Amino acid sequence: MSAATTIGELRVRATIEAPVDTPDGAGGLTRAYAPLASVWMQLTPKSGEDGFVAGRQEQTITHVARIRWRADVTGQMHFIIDARRLLIHAVHDADERRRFLMCYCEEIKA
Repeated sequence: MSAATTIGELRVRATIEAPVDTPDGAGGLTRAYAPLASVWMQLTPKSGEDGFVAGRQEQTITHVARIRWRADVTGQMHFIIDARRLLIHAVHDADERRRFLMCYCEEIKA
């Protein structure tokens, strides 16, 4: 993806989900996810891997998602695209101009 992405290339609609931790009454926390915002993105698959995890076959696909710059997106959030869930591992502002945000994501298919 070049730094010259235009707004018209952001064609995939996604919902950003943020983690919400609630006390479980026994000293721990229960984590759930709540919708934060709906955004348009450019989604580019980068790599795929097939393997067995806990005795079942699983596919892992990595993606780079480019969205309009937001200050509130972190590596603990998810993108939801229809029935797909992309775990965000890292985010950064590629050209440091606060125009676009690069999100490095992982999608796991069981």
